[in-house]
Formats: sequence, structure tokens, C-alpha cells
Amino acid sequence: MLDGVVMALILGMMFILGAVFGSFACCQAWRWRYHAKGENDLGQWSVCLHCKKRLHWYDNVPIISWLVLRGRCRYCHGKIGLADFASEIGLAIAFFMLSWAYLVPILQNWNILALHPLFLTLQVAVFVITLILLVILTVLAVYDAKWGELPTVLLFLSVIVGAMVAVLKMYILSLSESGDFEGGALSLAGGVLILAGTCFVIYKASGERLMGGGDWILALALALALSDWWLSLWTIFLANLLGDVVALPKALGKKKHVVYFGPFLVTAFVIVLILGNCLPLLMIAWK
Repeated sequence: MLDGVVMALILGMMFILGAVFGSFACCQAWRWRYHAKGENDLGQWSVCLHCKKRLHWYDNVPIISWLVLRGRCRYCHGKIGLADFASEIGLAIAFFMLSWAYLVPILQNWNILALHPLFLTLQVAVFVITLILLVILTVLAVYDAKWGELPTVLLFLSVIVGAMVAVLKMYILSLSESGDFEGGALSLAGGVLILAGTCFVIYKASGERLMGGGDWILALALALALSDWWLSLWTIFLANLLGDVVALPKALGKKKHVVYFGPFLVTAFVIVLILGNCLPLLMIAWK
């Protein structure tokens, strides 16, 4: 069993790790954009996008530096995009909550799980690959929010990683005596149909005004990673709700306005993924 101090340290470290990868993801979105436009990238050092001055390490501390500088460059006072802060704090919270739901129970029951090394390895693999997927999705969300595009290479990479999560989950079900492999496979297929299928229909029906061609591919990756029709249903519902509240009024007011749906899909996926795994723990803690 883990005592409270050790658990707090682990969760704190995962929060910090998430913030670091959130900063990394936003930086990679910019680098990808520079390469896509055929321009020189940012180089190996972080620089201000306004004055091009190299930033020191104390201006690159995730979350803290943005808050201290109030979202502006220390030198030219140019605005630092909100996407930088959102990606850092969002991924930090996601890493924290998923570690609470996945990693802490594994560590608490390590002695028991160690008696079944294959099962333990699969559980750890699902956790690690899910975190990798979150980093890729953050790059996609930032890129789509800023430039209204979803890079094809990153899209298919997300599908591959999502498929890896799905395969591992199905394998775990096949090893479990109480697991329903056929039911799990049907739930996975249903989730793909609900999430990716709905996005594809909206994409075609709206003539790309409400969804782009890459959104349904992104939705496919999310459905594979969730591997559950109920969670997929909640994801598409929440993504559309967020889109209605934030972007749909502008789309209806301007005939040529296009809704970039990727960030809503990713945000909804993270929320559902966290609640789907952490809600039972929250209910236990409440009792």
C-alpha cells in the first residue's frame, strides 16, 4: 500500500510531467507549422515569436512563467498565446487525474499484480500509451485551433496509437476470466460507429462548414482509445455541446465561417476519459 506522502509525490510528479509535455506539444505544433510552410523552424532554443529574442530557462517554466509574465514576453511585451497555457495546464490535469485512476491502483496492488506479470505489463502499457496519445492529441488540438488544419501524418499516428490501446484492452479482456471479450469487441465497434461515423456524416452533410475531413479520422482514433460505445456516445455529445456553445453562433452568423472541430473533440475526449476512469474513485472517496 502507498502512504499519503508517497501518493502525493507521485501525483505531483505526474502533474509536473504533464505540464512539461503540454509545453512540448504546443512547441511542436509551431515547429510543424513552420515546416509545413517551408520556413525555418524555431531552432533548438525557444524564442519569442514577436521579437525573436531567445528565452531563458526561467521564462520557460510551464504554467508558472506564463502566470508570472501575465501571458506576455518579458522583453517586447508581446502576447503569448492562450494556447500555450491551456495546453500546459490541461495536460497537467489530465496526467494527474489519469495517474490517480490508473497508476496509483497499480502501485498499491503491485505485490498481487506481480504474480501475473503479463497482466501487469498490459495494464502499465495501456497507461503509458494513453499518455503518449494525449500528447499527440494536444499537438493536433493546438494546430487545429490556430490554423484550422489537422496534419495528416499526426492524424494517422493518433489512429495507430489509439488502435494500440484498443488491442491491449481487448487482450486484457481475453485474459480475464470474468471478461466479456465478445461484448467488449461489440462495444468497441459500436463506439467507432457512433463517434467516427457521426463525425463523418456531419462532415459530409455540412459541406465541411461544421467539420473538416480530418475530424472524422481524429474521432476514429478517439473511439479506438476509448473502446467503449457509451464513452464514445458521451464524447460526441459533449464535443457537439462545446461546439454549439463556443463556435456555432459564429458559424450561423457568417456564411463562410468554418468551425474547427478538432479542439472540441480532443477536449471532450479528455473529459470523458478522466471522468470515465476517475468517477468511481471519486464516489468511493466521497463515501
